[in-house]
Amino acid sequence: MLSKYSPSDRIEAESWLLVACVASVLLLSSQSAASFLTYALALLVLGALRRWVDIAHTPYFWLVVATLVYFFLSVFWSEPFEWRAVLTHGVRSLLIFCFVVAIAEVQLRGVIQLWLRRGIVLVGFGAMVAAIAVYFISMPEDGRLNGLGQLDTHVVAALVFAYVLIFGLQVMLRDRGVWRWLGAAAVLCAAISVYLSDSRNAWVSAVLGAAILLLSECTRDRQRFIASIAGVGLILGVVLLALLIDESTRELLLVRGTSFRPEIWSAAIDRLAAGNYWIGLGIATQDNFVVGGIEFLHPHSVYVSSLYQGGIIGLAIFLVLIWRTMSVLFEYYEE
Repeated sequence: MLSKYSPSDRIEAESWLLVACVASVLLLSSQSAASFLTYALALLVLGALRRWVDIAHTPYFWLVVATLVYFFLSVFWSEPFEWRAVLTHGVRSLLIFCFVVAIAEVQLRGVIQLWLRRGIVLVGFGAMVAAIAVYFISMPEDGRLNGLGQLDTHVVAALVFAYVLIFGLQVMLRDRGVWRWLGAAAVLCAAISVYLSDSRNAWVSAVLGAAILLLSECTRDRQRFIASIAGVGLILGVVLLALLIDESTRELLLVRGTSFRPEIWSAAIDRLAAGNYWIGLGIATQDNFVVGGIEFLHPHSVYVSSLYQGGIIGLAIFLVLIWRTMSVLFEYYEE
């Protein structure tokens, strides 16, 4: 069946499936229903294995593969070891791999640049309007806005809505006519949604992301852009530091204090000390912690999680991946 597609048709299908995958996370409450689209995308990508030649020739591609393979292999030293975990994490790693390949292919062919942002803005706008409506109708006890579909926690929802905000800002700046107005409406709804989520992480992320996008739109010179980002980071850091030092404003920024973050991280490091610092405890090892009589289901830090699950080796691979991502972006910034 895949053979009937020409390369451009296949990549067009990948583009539609990528947008549909993101839309399903925003709108579908059933994780199984949302997963069907990711399986379809994986089958489409794997069916065109021989056409990855240009992607497979890039060192960055193999760095992504190494990251996925290493953390998958950590299943074998997880406690307790279960073959079911091998299958589960193997499938997840494969799906992430196929998602990365699909993104790379559509970006290389230039198919998705224009209407991906429009599709995300359109779907995201509808999801955010519905989430805001639900918030004011139900008025949740904790006062935090949650998302629909898979975004039923305020932190994850806020970060995804901040992601939609960035796309909306880009549509507002680059497109014309009704799309510009839709982009502006999406930015407004995203700002309201992120604010009502009461997630300080999302507040900072949204502001920083918007600043980076605006600066990238204003300058095409790489060095000037890097200098501008450093300036924005410095200003934001000074503002945050000032808010934290002043007792009258500290509660505004950290209304729930540190939310047991230092204690959770300390518990994760202590548990890791009983295992192996170099290879970690494995991705399938339980990572919930009880602090102050409250159970936390994960370490609340992607870096601590990488260290906990993959050890120093896993964290190093992950940090190299981040560094390489940034270096490639800066290397081809003018393009």
